[in-house]
Amino acid sequence: MADKNWKRYLLKSLTGLFAGVLLAAPTTVFATENSGEAVDVEVSAEEKKEALAEAIVANPGDTIKNHKLVAENDALQLYLYEPTLSLIIRDKKTGAIMESTVGESDGTLNKTWESFIHSGIGFDILNGLNEERSDLTSAGAEIQVHYTADGFSADVNLTKYQISFTLNVALTADGFTAEIPNSSIVEALAGEATPVTIGSIYIYPFLGYTYSAERSGYMFVPDGNGSLIYLEDNDGRFTSPQTLNVWGGNAGVDETYVLSLFWDEYQTVNDGEPVMAPIFGMVHTDSQMAVLGIIEDGAEDARIMAYPNGAITNYNWITPRFTMRRIYTQLLSKAATASVRLQESNHSSCDLRMKYIFLSGEDADYAGMAVKYREYLMNEKGLGQKDTSFKIKLDFLGSDRENGVIGKKAVTMTTTDNIRDIYDDLASSGVTSITSVYKGWQKGGIWSMPITKYKADGSIGGTHDLTKLTEEAAAKGIDFYLYQDALRANPDTVNTTFNVIKKLNESVYEEDTYKEIYEYFNYQTPDKAVERMNAALASYKKSGISKLALTGITNHLFSYNYNSKLYNRTDTLNVLEPALTAAADSMDLMMEQPISEYWSLADAIMGMPVNTSNYIFTDEEVPFLSIALKGLIPMYADYTNFEANRSEFFLELVETGIYPSFYLTWEDPVDLLYTNSSDLYTSKYSVYKSEIVDDYERLKEVNDAVNGAVITDHEKTADGLAVVTYSNGVRIYVNHSDQAVQYDGITIDGMSYKVGEVG
Repeated sequence: MADKNWKRYLLKSLTGLFAGVLLAAPTTVFATENSGEAVDVEVSAEEKKEALAEAIVANPGDTIKNHKLVAENDALQLYLYEPTLSLIIRDKKTGAIMESTVGESDGTLNKTWESFIHSGIGFDILNGLNEERSDLTSAGAEIQVHYTADGFSADVNLTKYQISFTLNVALTADGFTAEIPNSSIVEALAGEATPVTIGSIYIYPFLGYTYSAERSGYMFVPDGNGSLIYLEDNDGRFTSPQTLNVWGGNAGVDETYVLSLFWDEYQTVNDGEPVMAPIFGMVHTDSQMAVLGIIEDGAEDARIMAYPNGAITNYNWITPRFTMRRIYTQLLSKAATASVRLQESNHSSCDLRMKYIFLSGEDADYAGMAVKYREYLMNEKGLGQKDTSFKIKLDFLGSDRENGVIGKKAVTMTTTDNIRDIYDDLASSGVTSITSVYKGWQKGGIWSMPITKYKADGSIGGTHDLTKLTEEAAAKGIDFYLYQDALRANPDTVNTTFNVIKKLNESVYEEDTYKEIYEYFNYQTPDKAVERMNAALASYKKSGISKLALTGITNHLFSYNYNSKLYNRTDTLNVLEPALTAAADSMDLMMEQPISEYWSLADAIMGMPVNTSNYIFTDEEVPFLSIALKGLIPMYADYTNFEANRSEFFLELVETGIYPSFYLTWEDPVDLLYTNSSDLYTSKYSVYKSEIVDDYERLKEVNDAVNGAVITDHEKTADGLAVVTYSNGVRIYVNHSDQAVQYDGITIDGMSYKVGEVG
């Protein structure tokens, strides 16, 4: 890294440090009652037996634990306790119940937490610049319940804070919905000198909770492809929850600077795998009952918070946390020598709506929840079945730039003629089912952003020859996509004085690269990003280009400040989603790690996580998203040539049904040493040809056996075997252990796989 980059990084770090010191100034009062105290709990076999017995209610009558029956259908019963809006859901077939609040606590909690665990709805209240956790009881809630044919509507007035809202709960065929309409939220003191407003809302945070190790099961967390946290005695190893930002972080809010009473939400870990879907779950394996939570509205500013026992309390619980307002630091000078802390002027503008789906019997596990989520995506989100026939993804880097004697000079890595040679060479080895993404094709190289017209870099062969290559690829049945980052703007290649986002504190957002040539990128405002993308689309169409691989706007939502007006992530989504919908009507779109809202618009997904982030919370990795999406939309993994353990990674591709990807260059990547692509350290086609051919032959055979089918079940055995069952009767056995394993009368050697049929 160049010295100037180190200086830049140090300056930004010190600025952040000083801002953090400002935020910690004595003017902020932290309420000490918002800390719980977990203690080591020994659970006996008898206590486990009693806990399970309480979770099965054979003959409930009209009440269960002071909750009265308010709605029922063929499968479920809904019970309500009006004073706290607490719910109990009962499975009519098995008698199993799930509760949304704690009955009798263990006596270890302080007053704040004791009240919170008994409340159906929880809050983080912003009182001026202070924050306090609250709930229906401590807020002095006046509640008026109106019963409906399938549930109830509750008008809630938090008298302590002069805040009111409406909660609507409705029983559905397989669960219930809970909604707080945005229009119903009234904050009487929001305009006062010391405003009192809602910072965050928790909707039924303890639904399905368990105590310590009294019950058997796990929480499902949408980290990467999916992970589980066991409901076991954690013996004090957790002191904070796992917190995941739904649909990624918010570039417009420097989270380090945001006031929060709850230090436990910050995790000192590296960036993890993306949270592509707004989902979570709780499974009670002992009573064979599970619940899948889906955030239907409000995901733009939500977090999934999973609390294993030991993290503040002795309970296991998982919840969405909807951020309504933030306290942020407003800089008063460009030098950041003075600042003031403010509340966001308006609360989030979206409705808050949760859908809970319950499963029982053999379906009450992570695989059953994934199948239910697939049905939800198809029935409610318009996700149809795409062409999922197997294709290996071979991506190419065209050109980059390095410093020359005068200005910057091209570093050409893969020309259009090189790609032709690669395709011909692979065809001679039988590799013909290919999809490709061409990066760095544009004039100025890969980091020349934004792209506003179809003009190829002369060093790779020019526009005319690139158009010819796309036509030749189509004739061979190769899906050839041009890569475009529709979000970022490079200040070295385009004027970024205007139309780039500022953070809420009015500082221009800069995404550091820590590289020598281009030190940082800006984000375009949503309107400008769409305008420039549409200009590029029009230019593509004139030349017959119909396949585009999009990134940037596919997985980034942000709040921002523009012309002294604050915009939130809902505002950003409301601009980007219709633009992507229109683009999908005229182009074949491959999207990089798209948020779930865009899945129905994509013809393929690239960068699909195979694993999780390996946080300390993870007890088991599961292919939840693969189960939900396999057979509906082709999914491509991160690049195989950057995987340290390629044997294990190959088996994971077999198990998940995700297709392989390679990032290739014709030239040796050592040529990239002085470019922003210097981290592309192993990519030369001649080095990877044999591995490409081998992966292609084996994975094509596996995936051809299940083409068009969906996954109906997935299970793991204690000896390291994964068994994946498809709707066409094919079963794939993947042995991740070193020792041979027998299953279904089949022997699967260590670190290998077999394709069979359901016996």
